Amino acid sequence: MLGAALITLFLATVVLVWQGTLPLVPGFILAATALAALLWRVVFYAQIRRSIRKETRARKAKWGGELLVITGLSSLIGMHCRLFITRQDALILDDGATERIIHLDDIRRIGLFYGETVDRLNDVELGELLKIESIPHFSAVRAWLARNPGARKNLMLSIIFQKPLNDLVYSEMAVFSDLTEIGNLKAFASRPEIAVKLVFIPHSRKKKRNKKLTRSARLSSRSKTSRVESKRRKGQV
Repeated sequence: MLGAALITLFLATVVLVWQGTLPLVPGFILAATALAALLWRVVFYAQIRRSIRKETRARKAKWGGELLVITGLSSLIGMHCRLFITRQDALILDDGATERIIHLDDIRRIGLFYGETVDRLNDVELGELLKIESIPHFSAVRAWLARNPGARKNLMLSIIFQKPLNDLVYSEMAVFSDLTEIGNLKAFASRPEIAVKLVFIPHSRKKKRNKKLTRSARLSSRSKTSRVESKRRKGQV
């Protein structure tokens, strides 16, 4: 989100200077600032990814990533935390100060979806798509998305527990956002121990695209069938 804004600012500044709308010196300063901020952002997140990989190897974990806690873990809400899957099939949540261990057997369902899906669907529809009997409560997530509209295009991860692990700390569901896009969630979803509990809800645009492709395929097959039937009738005549 910020990266796209910096790229847009840099390109817009270059175009305005080239057109003569923006003076050369202020334009150069603005473009240089945007480019420097963009490079700093790239280097900063590259260092974080390297740090996550290093810590994953040090823990001898099978997967590692960093996500933003949205709801469900009261002491971590609004904080970035690192998640790891251990060789003992447990999920570790590390906020830098404390660690929480959640065994995969204590997890009923894992949902992977985009932020816009939470805004587009109600709780009943989300519960049906996540294939759980109870109705999940995403009101806090929607409130967070209202304050962070750019996160609607990012992936979100929900972990639905078999039961509240700790009434003082945990709710029945924890929700995370891959706001900085360093969550490594594709690798997370591909883990076999995660895949058996995972439900992925695709982006609405992809659904519409798939529907269009299916519709066009049906129309083409119908047209082919009609042409074959017309040729057959002509042959009979």
